[in-house]
Amino acid sequence: MSTIVITTHGTLGDNLPYIALGKALKTRGHEIRMVVNEVVHSYVLKAGLEAVTNGHSRISPEEVRRNAQLWNQLGLLRGQSPDKTKSVINNDDIIDGATPLLKVCHGADMLISDSEQDIFAAVIVDVYDICWVRSRVTPFSQCFSNAEIKHHPYYNSWLNTENSKRFILAASPHFCQLSPEYSHVHQTGFWFYEDSDWSGGEPSEEIREFVEQEPKPLVLSYNSVPVENPQEIVEIHVRAAAKLGRRILIHQGWVDFNQSHLPSDIDRDNVMFANGLIAHDWLFSRAAAAIIHGGIGTIARSLRNGCPVLVEPLAFDQFFNALQVQKLKVGTAMDSEKLTADRVANVLDKKVLTPDYKRRAVEVGEKINAEQGLITACDLIERWLSR
Repeated sequence: MSTIVITTHGTLGDNLPYIALGKALKTRGHEIRMVVNEVVHSYVLKAGLEAVTNGHSRISPEEVRRNAQLWNQLGLLRGQSPDKTKSVINNDDIIDGATPLLKVCHGADMLISDSEQDIFAAVIVDVYDICWVRSRVTPFSQCFSNAEIKHHPYYNSWLNTENSKRFILAASPHFCQLSPEYSHVHQTGFWFYEDSDWSGGEPSEEIREFVEQEPKPLVLSYNSVPVENPQEIVEIHVRAAAKLGRRILIHQGWVDFNQSHLPSDIDRDNVMFANGLIAHDWLFSRAAAAIIHGGIGTIARSLRNGCPVLVEPLAFDQFFNALQVQKLKVGTAMDSEKLTADRVANVLDKKVLTPDYKRRAVEVGEKINAEQGLITACDLIERWLSR
């Protein structure tokens, strides 16, 4: 048995795949220590893993709602001055993460870290002389190098060593293919997190009855990404659903979409709000389409179940993911700052809720389902441990 430390940061979508990996490695007899944001400790403990708080700022639902403007990077794409958009995660927060991680790695055999943590992860594995596996769950980040890290004075000595060349990308080649310069990266397929509460396969009777009616409902979910005006987002989408004669299930998420955001003239029997983590495989396999922010995990789960998507990106890798969705013709994307009920309804009708887009989503989903991302990743990790 080996002791493996896994560390990452960010919101739910950044952490859940790593928790899934930790759980899979534990079933193979390894001791797993997760160094993560305190807000996801409950998920780590539920998976039967050890949880240690990292040194980053606490990214909680309350915090992201207070700073929702920081999570919208559309202004940068439109050429606004960079000083108008601050970073969600401060560089000092990332460096501060080295202190608890250094302690946890004492006596460990391997460190698995998100590649954005390369600077201090490289120092730690050098101090302890342990095996290092770099990783990403977002394919965009691996396609475009981090210029700040590349210009770090120790970049060449750290990231050109044999120990740094073990790199796993938890994304499917059926969603995006990496360029030849990244041939050293092991693209395993997606790592799907499964909550123990989903073991029954179905949510509450109220949600089940709502979802299983015909015609199939739309699902609106921004998960752990906030918006500055949640009431406007809810109103646009419930009106778009009404224009299409569809019911809509809205995941409250960290943005806290709720009943108070509904317009008074909307039939409440056609709208349902759901909180917490729903069994996504069950939900997306019964949805007509998913309207999402564009996080890679939500897209992967939607496509896994043959559910076409409408992506409304705001920041980070969401723009890249939206382009991939359009390229695959498994859905489409819209400018998040130009949403209206009429536009959303029209795009859904012509570029998402059609037999062709449904067929393509099913085809891609079947390929993703055939992959064994977690098994492939665990096999690689154990092979590197044995060396």
